[in-house]
Amino acid sequence: MIRLLFSFSFLILFFSNTIAQKLFYAQPEREDARNLSFDIIGKYGQQFLIYKNSNNRHSIAVYDPDMQLRSRIPLDFIPDRVSEVQVFANPENIVFIYQYQRKSILYCMGAVLDAQGKLSSEPVQLDTTQMNLFSTNSKVYSVISSDDKRKIMVFKMKNRFQDEFHIQTFLFSSNLKPLRQKEFDFLLENNRESITDFSLDNEGNFLFVQVRQQLEKEYISKATVCIYPLNGDSVLKQPLTFNDKFVDEIRIKVDNTNGNYLLASFYSNAKRGTIDGLYLASVGKDLSRPVSERIYEFGEEMRKQARGDNNIRNAFNDYYLKQFIVRKDGGLLITAESAYTSSRGNNLNRWDNPFLWGNPWSMQPGSYWGWNSWNSWGGWGSHWGWGGFGNNQTIRYYSDHVMIFSFDKNAGLQWNTMLAKSQFDDHSDHLLSYQLMNSGTELLFLYNEWMRREPVLSAASLDATGNLQRQQPLRSLDKGYDFMIRFGKQVSAREMIVPAYYRNATAFVRIEF
Repeated sequence: MIRLLFSFSFLILFFSNTIAQKLFYAQPEREDARNLSFDIIGKYGQQFLIYKNSNNRHSIAVYDPDMQLRSRIPLDFIPDRVSEVQVFANPENIVFIYQYQRKSILYCMGAVLDAQGKLSSEPVQLDTTQMNLFSTNSKVYSVISSDDKRKIMVFKMKNRFQDEFHIQTFLFSSNLKPLRQKEFDFLLENNRESITDFSLDNEGNFLFVQVRQQLEKEYISKATVCIYPLNGDSVLKQPLTFNDKFVDEIRIKVDNTNGNYLLASFYSNAKRGTIDGLYLASVGKDLSRPVSERIYEFGEEMRKQARGDNNIRNAFNDYYLKQFIVRKDGGLLITAESAYTSSRGNNLNRWDNPFLWGNPWSMQPGSYWGWNSWNSWGGWGSHWGWGGFGNNQTIRYYSDHVMIFSFDKNAGLQWNTMLAKSQFDDHSDHLLSYQLMNSGTELLFLYNEWMRREPVLSAASLDATGNLQRQQPLRSLDKGYDFMIRFGKQVSAREMIVPAYYRNATAFVRIEF
């Protein structure tokens, strides 16, 4: 849910040299331990709502504009030992989707809350699944939402036979009114194929990508865009050619304004080779026009800019696609960040990264497969970001430069630029990476810089022509608050809520730009 895609069309060419901002700090509650699970819901009126889960005690904390706690609402309808809770914030309400197992039955439940964080009606049962009594699979149902937050889809996939999936879909409105329930079988050609990157457009069309890899953890040699239309009973398919390239992990971004599905990936000219460039494709929603595919090979100057500690040939090997921002005119802005780890001196390369590559070959026939809709695409774990705790082995996490590419509506490269940064931390990645903020006058990249061994929240502004300018570190920073900026969420045109470590607890800070 921290996947935040802000419209780039509102950027203007002028920006000031100093960012004016105010920071308001919330004091941690007694239950807000350092490993707190949370989800920043958003702003409703003059209140800010945050979902918290502390030792299976679920609640919503309501803060005023000064980040003083107004109330803490227990979510008693969520049972103990719930396997997963997902929160979808809409302008009018808040939707909770959660799943839990009782004996041999797995329940998928939904609840609608009002803008005060209180139940609008009793939770509803969305679906159930018969499980093995001793099953350890805690994730069966996957949940995605459309960009306009008006539609939510719950779906589950069963690996019926070695190369056949049975997929059941449940489409709901933003208040959990059932819109459509459909199921279909999807046949793979062989066990080298898998399906991935599921999306839902504003109309309710369900799409994903069927890919083929020659071997596990190897580049994709063949792919097909698959669309299960709202008003149809069969899957529509559009093959991609790749122009004889070997692509990395394919990402989909729905362009609802212009009726397109945009796909992007890094590519290599050889199997398990170095990253040589960027692949882009555009597919029409109704498949009425030929697919448009473009290849952009990285030149020497761009490689020099991106290389970091790598040599020029391997300059992009540690980069992963992050944000996709669609402009109203059909243009596209893409960001990619260098992220990697090392363990006791052994670097994990691109093919060793378990969070980039899925492992569909490990599924046994008859098992369910739950897809992680908040995949961090080259990051280090779940959207909570708590992957570092409980690990006795020392892992060093690195997060370096960010490359930014701007394309016009015909997928022509307009410009590219780079945000230079160098970040690393041991045991966890919580303070690394960056977050985007659309302030209305510039696109801000917010990130931590280490000064005198302390992380300090910094910013760089980007205008519509690709001019990137570093700003002074943000003012009014209270000592002792370490910002987990990549988990921040923009809650209004000029406000962001950011979680932070404060002593041995988790706190929240409202930044007003």
